[in-house]
Amino acid sequence: MKITEIIFYSTNRAKLVVEIPETDAYTTSEAPRIPRILFKLFPHMATQRCYNDGGYSFRREAQATEIPHLLEHLILEIQDQVRRGVGTPFAGETHWNWTIDPRGRFYVTVDYDNELVALGAIRLAERVINALDSKEIAQVDMPREIGRLRELAKLSRRFIPTATRERWRGVQEAPEPAEPSEPEPAPYSANEAAQSAPTPKETHRVFADGLAHG
Repeated sequence: MKITEIIFYSTNRAKLVVEIPETDAYTTSEAPRIPRILFKLFPHMATQRCYNDGGYSFRREAQATEIPHLLEHLILEIQDQVRRGVGTPFAGETHWNWTIDPRGRFYVTVDYDNELVALGAIRLAERVINALDSKEIAQVDMPREIGRLRELAKLSRRFIPTATRERWRGVQEAPEPAEPSEPEPAPYSANEAAQSAPTPKETHRVFADGLAHG
């Protein structure tokens, strides 16, 4: 699994483009060890709310769900741990449409309240999922990683007035989208359609290679 693009919006929402090769598992039913070990690492994830067709708890839903959906919940959990559960709950959404996109492409949308912490949480969640898949999770020191993100949160709160005026490696300010000349394609889900007005302003974009692109 690879996150190929991250777009930060002014509405404190980030949209991820996630690619999974056809040779890899798309769902947890094909790789049951991933959610099983993940819940041992993050017990609170099992109690997260999850809106799904069956009305299942996330613990049950995670037994047979898409890997990027698991990624979505992990990103939210990491951000919540960084701020120690204080603040408005984060929300997210995972969707895809392989009738117009390549098979294995997913779109994950997550809330955030600190852009730098969110970027760190996204990349850490990606590492964790891939490490679980390759059975190398022992190489990821979760307490240390969470501690680093907490330190980043402290630093960004101190220096954010100047930091927001500077570009850092892997992130660039993105232009405001132009007005479409034709109607937008149909949204992937009803939830996304409900959130489509007003159109959020894109503020930053991050790519898989960690470099800024024009």
